[in-house]
This record gives sequence, C-alpha cells and structure tokens, in this order.
Amino acid sequence: MLRPRAARRPLWCAPPQRQLWSYATDLLTWIGLSRPDASDRSRASVNSPPPPPPSPPLSASRLAHKRVLRPQPPVDATFPTFQRPLDPLKRKGATAALGHFLQRVKQAPTAAQLLETWQTVAQCRPFWLPRQPTGRLDVRLAAAHDVGVEDRPWMLQLVPTDVFLELSAGTLARSMVVGTAGADLNAADVVVANETLVVGNLVQAFHDLHEHELVVAFFDAYDSDRRVWLQEHSRRAAADGVRDDGTNGSDDDDDVKVQVIEKRGSMEEVTQLPHVVYSCYLRSLATLKQSKKIVQLLETDERQLERLCSTLPNLHLILHACHSEKNGELARRAIDTISAFSPAAAISLGCYELAIRANLRDRKRGERELLSAIHLSRALLNDAGYILKPDIWAGLIKVSMCMHRPDLALEVFKTYPRHCIPEYQDSFRQVLLSACRYLDSTALEMMHFCWTSHEAKTCAREEQTVHEDGLCLDDDLDGRGSSTGTAVQAAKNAAANKEAETVLLNAIFWQMLNQRHAVSSLVQVVDIMEATRSKAGAMALERAVLRMLTHDMSEKNMSPRAAIESSLKFWAARSSVLCGQGFLVRLLLKECVKHEWTDECEMLLDHVLDVSVARVPIHSIIKLMETNESRGRFDVNARIGDKLLQGLSPSNRQKLRDDFYERYLMSCLRLEQFDKVGKVHVTYNLERRYPFNDAIRTIAQDAAAQCV
Repeated sequence: MLRPRAARRPLWCAPPQRQLWSYATDLLTWIGLSRPDASDRSRASVNSPPPPPPSPPLSASRLAHKRVLRPQPPVDATFPTFQRPLDPLKRKGATAALGHFLQRVKQAPTAAQLLETWQTVAQCRPFWLPRQPTGRLDVRLAAAHDVGVEDRPWMLQLVPTDVFLELSAGTLARSMVVGTAGADLNAADVVVANETLVVGNLVQAFHDLHEHELVVAFFDAYDSDRRVWLQEHSRRAAADGVRDDGTNGSDDDDDVKVQVIEKRGSMEEVTQLPHVVYSCYLRSLATLKQSKKIVQLLETDERQLERLCSTLPNLHLILHACHSEKNGELARRAIDTISAFSPAAAISLGCYELAIRANLRDRKRGERELLSAIHLSRALLNDAGYILKPDIWAGLIKVSMCMHRPDLALEVFKTYPRHCIPEYQDSFRQVLLSACRYLDSTALEMMHFCWTSHEAKTCAREEQTVHEDGLCLDDDLDGRGSSTGTAVQAAKNAAANKEAETVLLNAIFWQMLNQRHAVSSLVQVVDIMEATRSKAGAMALERAVLRMLTHDMSEKNMSPRAAIESSLKFWAARSSVLCGQGFLVRLLLKECVKHEWTDECEMLLDHVLDVSVARVPIHSIIKLMETNESRGRFDVNARIGDKLLQGLSPSNRQKLRDDFYERYLMSCLRLEQFDKVGKVHVTYNLERRYPFNDAIRTIAQDAAAQCV
C-alpha cells in the first residue's frame, strides 16, 4: 500500500539581524549568564513563530570569529580633548583612578561581571566606578548630573587605539591621557584609557578565573581585528603620503615608504598587548590542547616567538606544542631564540629533549630537521652540560643512517662516553646492529672506536687491580674484608661485561654475514673478536669459513688446495674465535667431500694428525670413507685408516667407532691385505669391544679363511 505523503512543515523564518552593539548581550546569553525578560518572552510568543529545535552552543573559536570584541564607538560619540600642560597632582589622581579600575577588574569574582563591565566600557562613553567596593564590579555610564559631585570619583573613558593616538600625538603616552569631556558633561576631566590596556587586563582576569575559552575568544577577536586595522591604517597612510607629496621620484617614494614603515612600527607598539597577556593566552591554548593554534601563531609572526620565548614556562608550552604537531624547525628556533634573547635562562633538559624529539618525528622530516636535531644535541652537551638519554642518542644515529649521512651518525656515536651511555646495553646494541644493515664502513669505524684501545684499557684495569690489592695489605681486618667483597663484586661485573661483549660481537658478526658485507669487513670483525678473546658462534663460523674459502677461489683464483691451506693458516692465527681446530677441519672436510677433492681430504687428515686436535671429526671422516667405498677407492680408505691408527693418541684412538673399523677392514679385505685385517682385529681387541657387530666379525673370519 502507498503511504500517505507527510504534510509539509512550515518554514521557520529567521529573526531580523541584531544591532551591532548587541554582541555583549549575545556573549552573556551564550555562557548562560543572562535571561530574556518575561515581557520579551510574551512578546516573542505572540508576534513570532515558534523557534526551531535548540542547536548545540557555539564553540569559543567560532564565537570569536562571529563577534566583534573591539570597541566600536557609535557615530555620535564624542572624545575628550587632550589637556596640556597637566598639573602633577591631577596626573597622580588620574593614574590612581585608572589603577583602581584595573585592580577591580582583576579582582572580579565571576566572568559574568567582567562581561557586563566590558559591555558598558566598550561603548566608548565616560563611565565611573564607586569608591567603596561593594563586592560587585559596578560600572556606570556618566551623566550630566554626575559632574561636580564632591564624592564622585574620576570619570574614565575607553577609546579605540587610533583615537588614542590622535589624542596623545606628540607625547610619549602609551596607556592613558587626561582629557576634557564635551559640553554634555560640562567639560569635566576624564581619564582616557587605551583599549589595549583594558583588553589586556580583561584577558588576565579571565585567565585567573580559569575561563580559558573566553581568554582565547577575547584575544583572537582583538588580535584579528587589530591586524586588519593596522593594514588599513598602513594603506591609508601610504595613500595620504603619496597624495601630499604629488611627485613620482624614486627618492620621494623611498621617503614615503620609510615614513609608512616607521608609523606602522609605532602603531604596532602601541596596539601590542603586554607579554603577560600573551603568556595567559598561551597557557589557555595549552589547557584547551590547541597545539595547532600555538604553532600557527608563532609561524605567522616571527616577532611572536621573541615575545613568548622570554620565559621558561612559555618555552616549555611551545615545545610541547611543537612535539605534538611534529614541527621540529619551530622547536629549534624557540631554543635558539631564548638562548639569544635570554642568555641567563637555565633551559631544562626536558626542553632540549622535546625539541630534539620534535625534529626526529617531524611530518616532513628531512636533512634540515636532522641537522636541527644534531645542533640541539650539541647545545645540550656543550652549552648546557646535560647528557642525552640512550633512546634519543640511538634515534639520532638511526635517522642519520636512514638519510645516508654516516658522517653525522659517526659523530653522534663517538659522543657516547661523554653521554655516559654504558656499552653493551640495548640502545648501544641496536645502534651497532642498525649500522650493520648498510654496506659502507660506518659500522666498522664504530667498532674500531669502541675496541681499538681494548688492550690498553685491559692493561690499565689490571694495573689498577694490582694497585688496589697492594693497598688492601695495609688495611685492618674490617677493611680487608670490605675490600675482598668489593673485589669479588668487581670480578662478577667484569665477567658479566665480558659475556655481554661476546654476545654483542657475535650479533654484529651474524648481521654482517646476513647483509653480505665484503670479506675484508668480515676479516676486521674477526680481528676485533680475536683481540677481545671473544669466541664466535658455530653457525656464524661455518658461514664465515665457507664464505672466505669461496672468496679465495673465485676472487683470488686459488686452487682448492691453496685455498684450504690459506684458510687453515688464517684461522690458526685467530684461534680464540674458533670453537676448536676440529671444528674447522670438519667444515673444510665436509666441503672437500662435497666437491670430491680427494687429495685435499688427505691433506686435512694429515693436518689433524700434525696439530693433535682435541676433538677429531670422526663423523666427517666416516662420511668420507663411505664415499670412497662407494666409488671403489679402497686404497684411499686404507691410507686414511693407517694414518689415524698410527697418528692418533691413545685417548683419541679410543673414540674411533665401530663403523670406522668396519670401513677400514673392508677396504683392506678388498685390497687382499688379509694379514693386516687379522692383526688389527686382534691388536685393538675388536671382538671384545664390538661383540654385536656382525660385519666386523664376518670380515675377520673371511680374512682368516683366506690366510689358511
């Protein structure tokens, strides 16, 4: 079924646009501090259609753009004339009256009273304040009957900045002057206050009341309108200068430009809010977590940075905003600004760290941000005397390597002793492993910086230990006991450091093997491990031995025998790195069996017998004998067996397994050496040692049968 069409709702007509001077009432309504009159409500119910559903309240930032919070006098407003000369007593009384008003503004208990006061003062008409405080900031517009009353205080009047400049032209007044009111007030004395002074005190009062949204709204409205007014004033002044001059010469044009610039500079100084007001605005933005607005404020006007970075709390807020918005360049300029304009300021370590982190996590991080971070790290160390945290130190090096600046990475790395970064900790380990991912020489230079003077350090440590032990001999019993405990603890620490050093070097060695570093680089790492007496892991050694063997044969065009001899010689000079000569022979023997290098296999067996290795690679030898047997090389197996039985020590000979004797006796049987089979079987008591080996028993019986 078709549903009936819904009836059209009547369109709601917006009320007529409000008058210009209703902005203060709107502001009061927005924060819920004023209510419409009952008569107004009844009139609205009769003459106007029902209002639409309530909409959510406007935010302070939108309110600042929708309301004009600068004084805008009405068309019929009159301003006092400046009094010259001025009696000192009258000047003193005027100053006291203005100070009393500003003090009452700062002591206002609620934001509602401040807004009502601003609504009255912003009309740019004379007003007065009762002498006796009543607990409420009660500001009243002045009338003709208020003039001449003895107990009536001074009248005050707020004027826009351009009017104030006209009144104070030719004087050094920047905040107030004393003028004479118009005929409607019987030419009474009036304290004329610059709008900048009143707005600044209002912002401070709102900040003290923790009305941060109002602080931002008032400041933004004033600052935005001030900039627009200054631009219009500059254009008007430039046009007046050209019109009055009447010439088009270049020198005259330059003079006009200079005059305009000077006048604009003076206007900016007069309309500029005090530093404390900017600090309140900055703290309010930080409380509202509007870090983006803080960064925009400082980037649009370079002079704001000098003004706001005058104190350390402001600097800390700015750096937090830069870190949140990932703006490293602004963070560096903030540090440089306070260092240049406030050299006595003691910048904290946290400020330096925030600035460095902001550069490292910049959205558009490039070489400029990296150089800024390096510059800040130098200032942190050299100027302030602080030390970097390990994670920041490691971050600088990693970013430098990622941006292909190994020179900067090496420079930062060499500062780790000054930053008191312990060796072999996680950050130190990560830096070296990260450097190994690149095929340049940066990782090797870092390693040489760490371990080149290892022997000198070890000797110095041993001498210090001997000296301390000698001093302990002269101590009493209690002192000797404490020294012994210290020595034991030092020995434990040394052992732990040695273990950590070995683990780190092995990790570096493995990483360089994975990244396919050049063989020359691997040789340098092995040399460092030999110098530090660090033993390499089995898997890393296996890859390194085979890599170097292949490199000798392919790059240096060595024969297999020459390459194996070179490998044996190389690793013999670096025995501390090896797991043992037997391990090396096993690797080389396995490679020889794989490529069927028979002569090289026998050479390796001769090497095993010559050097008397502690662990004979029996398993590899048996594999070789199995391969020879399958290929019919029984004479080679016989020679191998003879060499092992004659050359091995009794302890190593006892380690020979039954499968070795099985291959050896089978080769002798095939070569018809029946007497040797029987002699070996009896000499080494194989019947008793291997009673369950049927193959050895059968070979011995066949050899005995052939002898008969």
